[in-house]
Amino acid sequence: MMSLFIYILKSVLFEPRGAPVRFNRKRQKVYVYEYQTSILPWKHWHPVIKVFDWADIHAERVFMAGHADWGHRIYCAACKPGTYEVADRFILTWAVGSIYDAYGLWSHCCHYMQAKPVPTAPLKTQKPRTWTPFNTIHWPEDIERESTTAP
Repeated sequence: MMSLFIYILKSVLFEPRGAPVRFNRKRQKVYVYEYQTSILPWKHWHPVIKVFDWADIHAERVFMAGHADWGHRIYCAACKPGTYEVADRFILTWAVGSIYDAYGLWSHCCHYMQAKPVPTAPLKTQKPRTWTPFNTIHWPEDIERESTTAP
């Protein structure tokens, strides 16, 4: 019973919601922050940073129609260079209600990475809640520098 309590407490207080993704147009790289959890609450939970080439990323739209999760999601498939063989996947967005919002998000990412004009006004103006009482996303220093600078 105590293990269940610790697991829930760690999930609520320390696990970031979603998987932050950074796009670096100059380097043509995509940086993904994935938090690895374990069913064992006393085990150390840690983030895994994945770096992908933009040319190898393909989008997949999925419609979720469950009791608690409804809407469209965008997953990104990172393929092996020059092929369509999927090497890894990551989620770009959790459920959004409209298919047009999902396509619009992917279109925005593509235009940004291709240095085309993108809208400057945000679609959503409210700041999303993180559900954690403090900032739980800490990029390693070398990845922080690489993902925010030009080569």
